[in-house]
Amino acid sequence: MPRKGPDGADSSRSGILRLRRSGATAVARDLDPAAMTRILTFPAAGRLLVFAPHPDDETLATGELIQLARAAGAAVRVVFATDGDNNPWPQRWAERRVRIGTAERARWGKRRRGEAVAALARLGVPADEVRFLGWSDLGLTDKLERDDAAIDTLAAEVRDFAPTHVAMPSLHDRHPDHGALRVMLELAIARARSRCVCLGYVVHGRTADSGEWLLARDLERHERKRDALLQHASQIILSRRRLLRWASQPESFETGEPKSATSIASNADSVLRIPLAPSYRFWRRHDVLLVLADGDRIERARVSLPRPFRMHGRRVLGTGLCAGRATVELVDDTLRIAFAGSARGYVKLERRMPRLVIFDVQTWRRIEDFPALHETPARVEPVAVAQRATL
Repeated sequence: MPRKGPDGADSSRSGILRLRRSGATAVARDLDPAAMTRILTFPAAGRLLVFAPHPDDETLATGELIQLARAAGAAVRVVFATDGDNNPWPQRWAERRVRIGTAERARWGKRRRGEAVAALARLGVPADEVRFLGWSDLGLTDKLERDDAAIDTLAAEVRDFAPTHVAMPSLHDRHPDHGALRVMLELAIARARSRCVCLGYVVHGRTADSGEWLLARDLERHERKRDALLQHASQIILSRRRLLRWASQPESFETGEPKSATSIASNADSVLRIPLAPSYRFWRRHDVLLVLADGDRIERARVSLPRPFRMHGRRVLGTGLCAGRATVELVDDTLRIAFAGSARGYVKLERRMPRLVIFDVQTWRRIEDFPALHETPARVEPVAVAQRATL
């Protein structure tokens, strides 16, 4: 049966998005007192811009959201950062080959582009509203660290489409491409001076309730999403059961606002203290990545963590970082990052390449999401990414 909105209308056709709230600040929603949900509508003048790190992310994370927007008459555009061409095991299986060279990867990426266009056609998005940036698969962290070129490209996409809503990866997603794209998009949206509503999604590390806002279930939309996912035949060939299980979960989204409005934003010097687990010190090699933003000016730094068997005392790892704005020290088993003046941006403990396992244990974190630490800094526990068996 079709789902009814609070006014008796069929919510699957009227463009009403029912979202369950779990504690973040609302961005001007109507409240349904009976259901205790927040309702977001897509008017005909609405414009949804979806950013996907790889082909199939758009369907897994936003397949029903796209349909909801299209049913309301809203414009939808999807932008893919990479072609998902660094995907050797399905390619080896499909093409019966062991060696994957440059030409083979390019061919695989072209195939995945075609699958993405076919999937989006099932969701109601025409091919002329699909964009492919062609960036390096598993290379988005490097692109974020290199310069502002990628951020400028994303800002141009935002300005060109002028979205009312942007769906993009969450900082909590465990795939490094997803987290890096989120950082670049937050910087790009700020650079474009966009006032869009940001909806963050998790693909890798997701539970059935991994966001503040939950899209209401709708059987017709779900079946269409499932059909769209099957168009990604290159991924279905080895992972059909897993991908269909992911697609069966309700779509949920986070708001894009920092957790703390009273975060590190004053003119006083600030300090972050991040305790390091023994695994960082004993055998895993890690770097500290910093991305600081001051208006349109973006500074970056990478500092290697030592790997001693035991560490006591104080050791300076880097000074004068990010145009003299940051100092990184290791004090006993705690990482100490001191900022001169206010600090807005991002920090990550990055496991060094090469990787046998793609996914991150520690993901990017906004500096402003840490409690403000000034004269009497306190310990800040790193965010633990939950291991979600129902992925």
